[in-house]
Amino acid sequence: MNMKEPADLSDIVITTSKAAQLLGVSQRTVHYWMDRGAIKFWKTAGGHFRIPMSSINQMLARRQEELSESDQPAITVLLVEDDVDLQEIAKEVVTNWGWPVRLVVAGNGFDGLIQMGMHRPEVIITDLLMPAMDGFQMIKSLRGVPDLSASRIVVVTGMDDQQIAASGGLPDEVELLHKPTPYDRLKEIVRDVLRNHSRGKYAVTRAKSV
Repeated sequence: MNMKEPADLSDIVITTSKAAQLLGVSQRTVHYWMDRGAIKFWKTAGGHFRIPMSSINQMLARRQEELSESDQPAITVLLVEDDVDLQEIAKEVVTNWGWPVRLVVAGNGFDGLIQMGMHRPEVIITDLLMPAMDGFQMIKSLRGVPDLSASRIVVVTGMDDQQIAASGGLPDEVELLHKPTPYDRLKEIVRDVLRNHSRGKYAVTRAKSV
């Protein structure tokens, strides 16, 4: 929400950089929320954005209320994706779901394996073509890892079915989705995992993509 001037002159004002630090997101995400009216702001005479601290506190309070009102335990979703823009969009989308979901991001398969060891994600969403270690290699590395045997694995890729088959294919239990990212389907998957998690069940039957 663009303000002509601060509503309360006693309110502390901060930069977009500080707001991003306090909210734990990028400045790109802060600007996205500003454009959508989720964060109040105004421009100085010099063209710099300023945000009232009260607006940041309100957003933090809303987040806390969403978590405290939910009777479901939080789950961890790991996104393995090397495109920084797609990482930021995913963070925005997951945040807007308002569910008790912690999103962890890795830029390649090698980093993804490290994050899996640290966080034991219930859902793993991965691209296939990435530097250092691609999604094919990462998924193969998961076989025989007991702590991750119940994790829901979803591939979201720009490769077509023939290209995937030529690269060795994917295990039957991996759900395959194609870019542009179908967030409606990902939302259904995460909802299913949340429901099963709340009942003490982590594994769910893979729904076939249409």
